[in-house]
Amino acid sequence: MKKTDLFLVVMAGGSGTRFWPKSTAGKPKQFLSFGKADSGSQRHLSLLEATLERFDHLVLPTQRLIVTTELLKSSVAAQAAGVTVLAEPQGRNTAPCIYWAAREVAAKNPQGVMLVMPSDHYIANQEKFVSTVMIAARWAAERDDLVALGVTPTRPETGYGYLKIAQHDKVQSSLTCYPVEQFIEKPNLQKAREFLESGNYLWNGGMFLWRAEVILAAFDRYMPEMKKAWDDSAGRVEVAYPKMTATSIDYGVMEKASQVVAFPLECGWDDLGSWTSLESLADSLGTRHDVGVVMNGEVVQVESQGNIVDAPGKLIALLGVKDMVVVQQGEVLLVADKSRVQDVRLVVEKVKKTHPHLI
Repeated sequence: MKKTDLFLVVMAGGSGTRFWPKSTAGKPKQFLSFGKADSGSQRHLSLLEATLERFDHLVLPTQRLIVTTELLKSSVAAQAAGVTVLAEPQGRNTAPCIYWAAREVAAKNPQGVMLVMPSDHYIANQEKFVSTVMIAARWAAERDDLVALGVTPTRPETGYGYLKIAQHDKVQSSLTCYPVEQFIEKPNLQKAREFLESGNYLWNGGMFLWRAEVILAAFDRYMPEMKKAWDDSAGRVEVAYPKMTATSIDYGVMEKASQVVAFPLECGWDDLGSWTSLESLADSLGTRHDVGVVMNGEVVQVESQGNIVDAPGKLIALLGVKDMVVVQQGEVLLVADKSRVQDVRLVVEKVKKTHPHLI
């Protein structure tokens, strides 16, 4: 496959609440870097920069698009020199942004294969990831399937959606794809355990491949209002966008389509959905500590375990503290029970009312 046939589409919106106070509305997760900070080391790449670098040998710079918001347009451009930035006039979830990107790609090459990727995921094994992407890209180039990259589960995870794939003994090879039978929302713990044991489920990583003409045909079939909004506005995004259905690509197209296949990924993937995500990545990030996980800062502890600390330039002393998250950023200090990190947005909502400049 020629490089000219490949197009990278990176989705880089985001509200910045999951990693607050380290992330904010003006600097959401994709602009953050994760890893142990050493005074003599070079700065770590942000998640967005790492996402782009992942495709350096696959996709030409002129065939890369990043879809983001007007608020984040300049920040994206600063980290993505030479990449086309599409700034949405308003956030409408992933279906409208993918439709817009598909229109842009189709105008250049209707048979171009789109690699649709989130901007804020962590991948430990880049080589395995790229290898699977290329196999999946060739599949998408030669067939009219909608291709998903599903992650082989390593634990009974309740924070991810799942892809139910056709019956087989076990997912054993990232070189094989499987028909997708069902898209499943985040399960409870019992269901997640059953999914892991069965071997017939993959985590839905929100990563897709398809030819531009194939996804546009799917939109025409399952969401015909998108084409009408686009055509009625003569392709003027600011006019078309408010008329486009605000929904995810999963719900709008993928769950309804019949020709959907998934390639399993085994590459140390994590979507970094909350502060506790850093625990499973501690070894690869070099942040494992006897207190738990220390991203930044110096920690002294007495009888304290299972904690997550991120406090650049600070000395944090912990005494008899277990399963806590301690994060310092600027003038904000967050202290949270680790079991409640998914509810950080509740704190953000309150702070927004009293100290909006900190959100």
